[in-house]
Formats: sequence, structure tokens, C-alpha cells
Amino acid sequence: MHVILILPPFDTSSSYGSGKRVQRGNIPALGVGYLAGVLEQRGHAVGLIDAGALGLDVPETVDRLAAEAPGVIGISCLTRVERSAYELVRAVKARLPQTPLVMGGPHVTAFAEQVLDECDQIDILVPGEGEYVFAELVDRLSEGKSYEDLHGLIYRDPSGEVQTTPVAELVKDLDTIPHPVREIYQQDLYIPLPNQCRRTPATTLITSRGCPWAKCRFCYQGGRYGPYYRRRSPENVVDEVARLVKDLGIRQISFWDDNFCVMPSWIDRFCRLLDEERLDFVWTVQGRVDTVRKEMLKRMAASGCYNIHFGFESGSERMLELINKGITLDQGRRAVKWAKKAGLEVRGSFIIGLPTETPQTAEDTIRFACELNVDWMFFLPYLVLRGTPLEKLALEDGHFTDGDIDMHRPAYVPSAFGSAENLAATISSAYRRYYLRPRYVARALWQARRFSVMKNYIDAAGMWLHLMRGIRTQTS
Repeated sequence: MHVILILPPFDTSSSYGSGKRVQRGNIPALGVGYLAGVLEQRGHAVGLIDAGALGLDVPETVDRLAAEAPGVIGISCLTRVERSAYELVRAVKARLPQTPLVMGGPHVTAFAEQVLDECDQIDILVPGEGEYVFAELVDRLSEGKSYEDLHGLIYRDPSGEVQTTPVAELVKDLDTIPHPVREIYQQDLYIPLPNQCRRTPATTLITSRGCPWAKCRFCYQGGRYGPYYRRRSPENVVDEVARLVKDLGIRQISFWDDNFCVMPSWIDRFCRLLDEERLDFVWTVQGRVDTVRKEMLKRMAASGCYNIHFGFESGSERMLELINKGITLDQGRRAVKWAKKAGLEVRGSFIIGLPTETPQTAEDTIRFACELNVDWMFFLPYLVLRGTPLEKLALEDGHFTDGDIDMHRPAYVPSAFGSAENLAATISSAYRRYYLRPRYVARALWQARRFSVMKNYIDAAGMWLHLMRGIRTQTS
């Protein structure tokens, strides 16, 4: 059967306050690649329409979809594109009413029970890890068989009642899942942000599923569909890396694990296997400040890792305890010190506007960020995710704003800030104070002696100016 997978329309530029389309910031969504791997293994033909990366709006996406005449349509939905995805569903069903339309992805995993109420034109939901559930569903649809006994589905029966089948069993051995089918992606569409990319072509890769911490009160790990932590073998990962570099010409890989820096013995073997392959590429990771180790970071750097991202979240110990991040400010200082000593670029991010946040705790965060003085820093407004432990406190403490979900525009305002304009002004101030410091400028000039770094700084400066302009529109 011919299956078309869709990533809904999304304008990356809106997250950076830009009036023109941003060419950087799109990365391959690996979930659809994994779906394609299992589908192709079973003999189905798979195509991808990444509407956001292609710059398509809803009508253009539907036109392209209709031209493909698929037997099944699969839409992968992130919460930030929820409205766009629902609009797309309605347009698709109006154009192709007889074609089964299935939705999955993080938004469905987190909010499965609400999605069919919010968009009743979706035929079937596949929450959680859906490779084998979706493939079996496509098998049955292609053969005209019933899927009512298939575990891992939510759907409406002929009477209109919502039916939920038992949760599908997770794959314990991730090595048994085929690698993502990279051929479905149009590689030239994907260029990471300047703070994530030193060489191109670049792509993403994931070595694990689930979060080894999974206790942050602002984060939602999928409820009843949430995965426990599993990791692929170093051999399996290096096999995929080698194919990306040798066969597809990839020169940078961003490891997209929630926390790459766990299991020191795994990392040591992974790095030794990489060294044996002598591959020409560089790589970046995400880590937690409480699980990195000095020797671990040195070992990674020696094998081509040049950049690590830490989620510091707050510069206030009280706020860190509130969100149950499980880290301390001293651990943040120590991790940055180790990473810099290993020769790694450091990216960091903070959340401003958490429930019960005050201008003083926000000030503590800005000062702590400046103290760390890392290469790249983000200050993001808190986004309330339904069903998370922190949601109840957010409802009690502050208020929500109108408008679409956005990376940098406040959608929630804690009581102490009064208005979205005040919170936006604080975020804008954080960016100005961080990036316009003489200490940071001097560091950036020294780093920019390398051409690739200089180019990234130039690109980042343009995006930063657009971001500042976008944030300022909320304060005027």
C-alpha cells in the first residue's frame, strides 16, 4: 500500500520574530523515518511531505497529498503545531474523505484522550511508540481486515463511540527496529540553527528512548503511553553513523537523546568504535549537569564531539526545587567548567516565567546565566503542558494569554509579572544583557577566528536581531 506521512505546516520564522522565512532551524523528524523503516520492511511504499520544511501552507499541502493518491495518510503532530495539524486534518478529509487518516506523534502520546474530542475528523490515533502498531494497522487496512483487536489504537466505532484498545507492548531491544529511512527526507531542507551546526550536511540521530530522569514537573513523559528508558547498543548506533557518513555524505550529527551523557561504559565503547571507523564528521549532544563526568566529556571531545547542550532551567535554587529538576547551581557551574576544559562549545537554556516566578528569581537566573558565560544561551518562556504536575500550580498562580504556541512569546504569565508585556520585557532584557556583555563579545571574537564559527555568529546575529524585534512588539 502507498502510505504518505505528513509533518504539518509550521513557519519556523515565527519562533524567531522574523518577518521573512528563516532558512535555518529545521531538522529531520526521526519518528516518521522509523515508521517508514518498518513499513518498507513489510513491503509498503512510503513518501513524506514535510510541509514546514517545504514552506507549504495547508491548501498547498493538501494539493500535494492529493496528487500522491495515497492509500493511507499518517500525520505526525507536535503540540506546537496542534492548530495547524487540526486544520490540515479537516482540509484533507474534505478533499479525500475515503482515505484513512491516522495521527500519532508526541501530541497524541501526551493528550490522546482529548485529541478526538478536539478534532473529530481524525479516523485513528496511534499514541506512544507506533512503528509496529502503525505497520500492522496499514497491513490490515490494505487487506480489508478489522483492526478492532489491535493493541495501541484509539478510534471511533461506527456508532461514533471512542474505543481505546490495550496499550501496545514496547520493543525492549531497540536494535531490532530498522534504522530510519533517510531517503524520504529532502536533505537540503534541513539546516540546524547556528548554535547547533558547524558542518553541513547535518542530520539528527537518537540512541535511546525515554528519559532516565523523567521527574521534571514541567515535562510530560507520555502518561500511560510513556516509554521506559532503553538504549541501543554502541555497535548498532555506530553502524547507523557509518552509513550516514559514508553513503549519504553527512558531516555533522546531532544526537537528539534527552540525555546522551549517561552510562559511562556505553559512551566509552561508543567512542572507541567511532575511533576505529575513522569517520570524517563532528557531533553534538544534549546532557544533564548532574550526570556528566570530567573524563566522559574529554573522551567524547577526543572522538569528535564539539558541542553540548545543558538545560539549566533556572538560576534560583527555589525554582529548581519547585520543578523537581534534580540539579543544583553548583552542579551547573561544575559541568560547564568540565565541558570548557574538554574544549567543548556549551549551549544552555533557561525557563523564565515558571509558576510562582518573581522578577527577583528571574534576575537570579539572568545573573547566573551571565556567570556561566557559555557560547550560546536561550531564555524561553514557560509553556504549560496539560497533564503535567506543574499545570495545577500554573492554573492557581497566573493566567494564560491568547495566540498560537511560540518558542519566545509568553503563553502563560505568573501572577508576580502582571502582564505578558512585562514578562516579554524581562526575556528581552535577558538576551540583551547576556549577548551584549563585553566579556561575551570578547569571547565570541576570539572564537570567531575559525571561519565556521564566524559564519555561525554572523547568522546567529541576524536571527537574534529578528528575535529581539519580535519580542519588542509585545512590549509596545
